[in-house]
Amino acid sequence: MRLATTVALLAISLHADVTIRYKTDVKMNPNLPPMIAQQATQGMMSGAMPTDISMQLKGGKGYTAAGITTAIVDFTKQEITLLDKDGKRYSTVGVNDFADQMLAAMPAMPDQAKAMMSAMKSHFTSKATGATATIGGVESEERILDISIDGPAMPNVPEGPMLRMVMHVWTAKQSEVMKNPAIRELAGYNLYSYSVMNPVGMMEKMFHQMPGMGDAFTGMVKELKSGGTPAVMRTQIEMYVPMIAAIMKANPQAAAMFGNFDGESPLMTMTQDVAELSSAAVPDSVFQIPEGYKTAPAADILKGMFSKVMPAATPAAAPKQQ
Repeated sequence: MRLATTVALLAISLHADVTIRYKTDVKMNPNLPPMIAQQATQGMMSGAMPTDISMQLKGGKGYTAAGITTAIVDFTKQEITLLDKDGKRYSTVGVNDFADQMLAAMPAMPDQAKAMMSAMKSHFTSKATGATATIGGVESEERILDISIDGPAMPNVPEGPMLRMVMHVWTAKQSEVMKNPAIRELAGYNLYSYSVMNPVGMMEKMFHQMPGMGDAFTGMVKELKSGGTPAVMRTQIEMYVPMIAAIMKANPQAAAMFGNFDGESPLMTMTQDVAELSSAAVPDSVFQIPEGYKTAPAADILKGMFSKVMPAATPAAAPKQQ
């Protein structure tokens, strides 16, 4: 019934303009020693976890800016245009080719890391909590997704889960589709993109290159699509590292290194809230390639993006041989 309602609304959707912007707040556990907290946040500050994400939609096109990544999507033509603001370059690729381009541009994973990931196993559970809240003026409902990853057997490391991520995802209620033009538009675009562009399929293809992660991601996406609307109003992620707790219990010297951190509470909590939701007019210029930009291979632009978030893994950042 929910899907049928959304399909009917699709006929009157994809015409209004919509802007949605998210703000991200990251908090490390306050009981972590400063040095460990600093090391844990270094990767986040590199652009891998942008603090501001925005999306604008109009007339079958979308514009997304998330940290170092900027893209224009043409839903009708099924094309994605990547924009490199620093180099003033752009590249347009078909959505069916985009995942392959991403995989080709990613830094090669060392054989040792591949072997370790192959030994990992993921577990996934999900449940609707029944909790509701008004977020940004929109009635929303909560679903909790729990993903844990068992690491490979290692000497002097206790058995058990290596990593656990608990996601509290709040999506707009189905009733908001009729009441809120912006939510109605977002629902229409999401349905359209799933059926025409299948972004989930692209992401599944990428995650299945990471042993132990593909099945959990597939289950997570299936659950997110099963209730409410695709309009996410808030996401709160609690990151646990059970392995640290196990090591601390088995090794008093290791426990001393972590100060007052008990190992049982979240190592990190990330909250992403809707900061703006509007159906105000979006200028056509937003979806145009900026003047002075030159075309470039998608692989070059993507490699440049990866080098900024994973500098240590890229050849450009490798130390010179003496």
